Amino acid sequence: MPYTRTNNAGAARARHRWAAAAALCVALGAAGGCNEILKSEAPALIEESTLQQSGNAPVIVAGVVADFECAFASYVATMGTLADEFSDSQANAAIWDIDRRTNFPSSALYATGGCGGFGGVYTPVSAARYQADNALSLLDGWTDAEVPGRQSFVTRTAAYAGYSLILLGEGFCSSAVDLGPELSPAQVFTQAEARFTRAITIATAVGGATGDSLRYLALVGRARARLNQAKYAEAAADAALVPTGFVFNARYSSASGRSENRVFRVNNANGTVTVDQTFRGLNAGATADSRVAVVDAGRGGSFPQIRLYSQEKYTSLNASIPIATWREARLIQAEAAARAGNAAAAVGFINALRTRTGVALPAYASSDAAAVRTQIVEERRRELFIESHRLYDTIRFNIALNPAPGTPFPNGGGTYGENKCLALPDIERLNNPNIGGR
Repeated sequence: MPYTRTNNAGAARARHRWAAAAALCVALGAAGGCNEILKSEAPALIEESTLQQSGNAPVIVAGVVADFECAFASYVATMGTLADEFSDSQANAAIWDIDRRTNFPSSALYATGGCGGFGGVYTPVSAARYQADNALSLLDGWTDAEVPGRQSFVTRTAAYAGYSLILLGEGFCSSAVDLGPELSPAQVFTQAEARFTRAITIATAVGGATGDSLRYLALVGRARARLNQAKYAEAAADAALVPTGFVFNARYSSASGRSENRVFRVNNANGTVTVDQTFRGLNAGATADSRVAVVDAGRGGSFPQIRLYSQEKYTSLNASIPIATWREARLIQAEAAARAGNAAAAVGFINALRTRTGVALPAYASSDAAAVRTQIVEERRRELFIESHRLYDTIRFNIALNPAPGTPFPNGGGTYGENKCLALPDIERLNNPNIGGR
């Protein structure tokens, strides 16, 4: 089915209708009736308007968070394989194109696959974006009196909308929003920046611990969106407001496929992918870097002939994945300083990360701005390992593809391609009246 506001997004809304009914049952303690509701197909028959009411605002916003978290985990695993963080270690031809960098617009896996398996990214991220923007529209139609805590809900949903747009812009060569025209990554980042700006403005007014946490989340997001638009000074100004130690996580659970940490699932548990050789051994030897925790699993992957190397950053299906951190903020400041020719300031930001407790690497030293810029690329590779950044960094910094295009692909034949992003899927292009055709 094509992604439109009335199919994939509608399916996501159906899930939330089911969730809303389940939550209502729990609240009322109606055990017998709930059993029948949860076993039936009733959610497909419930009128959406009966659930999109002000009293259900907490459930609606919780659904926004859940959709994003599911999409985010799938994105980190899939796009890390399209980049160079993971490589294929199984014999399923359906996903070879991801690692081989030979995806094409008619590929069903990344276009329509769900977030509960490996490879599904376009539909889950698009649905997460729609849910967040739809929730914002609903919240805008309600008053503070109707929805206690409405301002915090608005801030949260605006921030999640911004991050969903970030993933669309960084992962796809082009994309579309609500059956609109085809958008370049730069246009998507502009929309993301606007969502984050709204979140920051409202979070500042909300104040308190919740307001501050959401404001920092949005500040890191806006800094990322601005960095992607080459607004380096503005990005650095946002990043400077994020306090040392700040982390905002996507939370996961082993309760279901949708809610689990997909990185741990596809690497550590299933052996679908192995940590790429370029990230192995960095945490060993005299200059061991604990930021890239990788071990030899002592066995083959899903395809036994391929040795499995496991990441140890996320240690279970329940492990959280950071969405925004002070570490990313400092790297943004470092990059902005280096691009402005201030090597000393950039080195200071680098060393704030390298010499912190728990890492304790030797301090980096250089007064050459070009050398420092090169080092920042390496610091980002290590510091932000499997946190969703590597793919777009290969684009921003024009990093050479490894293995090079044309190199034989060892698992299923063919040769490595040169895709650095995923093309707008045919499922969108051919069913969107404002794009159409090729």
